[in-house]
Parts: sequence; C-alpha cells; structure tokens
Amino acid sequence: MSAPLSKKRYAFNQLSYDAIGACIDVQSQLGVHCTEVDYQRALELALPKHDVQFQREVEIPITFDGVVVTRRRVDFVAWNDTDELILETKARSIILPEDVEQCLLYLRQGGYRLCLLVNFGEKPLGIRRFVHTPADEERRNQDGVDHEERLDHETHERTRKTRKEDAPLS
Repeated sequence: MSAPLSKKRYAFNQLSYDAIGACIDVQSQLGVHCTEVDYQRALELALPKHDVQFQREVEIPITFDGVVVTRRRVDFVAWNDTDELILETKARSIILPEDVEQCLLYLRQGGYRLCLLVNFGEKPLGIRRFVHTPADEERRNQDGVDHEERLDHETHERTRKTRKEDAPLS
C-alpha cells in the first residue's frame, strides 16, 4: 500500500496519517470550543486507538554555542514501528506565526524530522506539517550564511532605498 496523499499531493507517512486521524476524532467529539489541555487529554485516549504510541511533555534542550540555555516542552512525541514525529497542539481561531516558529525551533533543536501543528480551534481542523531537512540546513550553512536571510535582507535594503527615493524633499 502506498502512502496516503494530502490535498496538495504530498505523501504522508502512516504515522502522520494515524496521528491526524486521532486529532480529527477528538475534534469531531469535542468541537472547537475546548481548551488546549482538554484536547491534549482527549488525544491521550485517541492516539492509542490509532496505533500511535506517544510521550507527553517531552523536554527539548535549547542550546546556544553548544551550551543548554533553556528547555522547552513539546506537547507530544509520537511514534510507531518506523517513524517518529512531534505533535504540537493549539486551540485558537487561527495559527499564529509564533506557533510556526515554535515548531521550527523544536525540530531544529530536538533533532526531529517531522512536526504536526494541529489547531483544534479551526473548523475544519487546522493542520500544518513541517519537515526538517538537515541537508538543506548544512548546505545553507557551508559559507556561514543562511541564504534565505540574505534574500530577506536584500529585499529590505531595496525597499528602504526605494522609500528614501520616494520621500518628499524637505
């Protein structure tokens, strides 16, 4: 059997498919107006029904220059026989940019490959899937510069220059 596909035709591994199925079951029974911890407690019951093993509140050390500066807790680390992922839950009307940044931090610092950010406050269920590809990160860091940051900086510089040129003379 081939891997299930998303609406955008991305292949989901079986663990992603099963974890999302558990989340859909939880939202279909609880609706969209519970608190985040309510959904997490329900997921503790739903995940095993979908053959997903998990651990709650897993600590990830956050390091700077190789020194642990703090620790953060991931809502769930879930796994099956072949895969492992982070499952981060929210209960908001929309997923915020800081929710995305939180997931990306957990992926990089925790050494995980896949994170599902699930928002139970959206109908239908809000799902964002993030894949960490260390090979891309290594390629970006070969010359010590993140090329995406460089592009953003260049765009900012062009915008700043354009604004100066368009500014009225005093």
